[in-house]
Amino acid sequence: MAPQQLQGTVSTITTDQAQKTRSIEFFHIYTDEEIGPEHTGSLERLASVRAAGGDNSKTIIMIDNYNPTDHILSPQDVFDFLDDHNCKPDYWAFEGDLTRNAAKLLADITNGHLQRNYQSYIAKRGKYPCSLLTAAWYLTRLGALDVSVIKKCAADEAYVPAAYLTNILPEVYTDIEKRAHQIIANSKYSDYSSQIEAEFYSVDVDRSVELV
Repeated sequence: MAPQQLQGTVSTITTDQAQKTRSIEFFHIYTDEEIGPEHTGSLERLASVRAAGGDNSKTIIMIDNYNPTDHILSPQDVFDFLDDHNCKPDYWAFEGDLTRNAAKLLADITNGHLQRNYQSYIAKRGKYPCSLLTAAWYLTRLGALDVSVIKKCAADEAYVPAAYLTNILPEVYTDIEKRAHQIIANSKYSDYSSQIEAEFYSVDVDRSVELV
């Protein structure tokens, strides 16, 4: 089993890694939110992360339409904002489109206790938890799960699975990241664990984060 990698920076990127494709997630927002510091904090880090990733890096964002019930923010609102800041993403996806991949990942968890815990959560709440959707999102970008949920934005070509991932995230999501890595490490996709890195930044987040 490959060792779990959960880095605080991207300084560990090697020359060999930089020559392979890297998917950089730098923006994650809910459709019931307004764009604020918790989202824009990642923009300051994007240039350095992309430079470290080499010329083969592609940017991607996640728009969460799965958890909110009131939708005030459209994908075009997000694209226009990022375009105004010269960082329109190459690709994007709706979190709600990941449920089928999350179900596939759940079925492929090899740790029975962990699998039952997630099955129990879903049965009680009637929804997939953030950590399972996050793990499915990473495996989707790596090509282990169906990539058709990823849509073009600034890119001309359809999404091609990346060899490595870098995720720029607020520190509040550190525990969810750890849980997502735990899921991957205890699944049929454990070999992908070493291909995922995170860079965290400090920012106040008003939204409560469910650490599951």
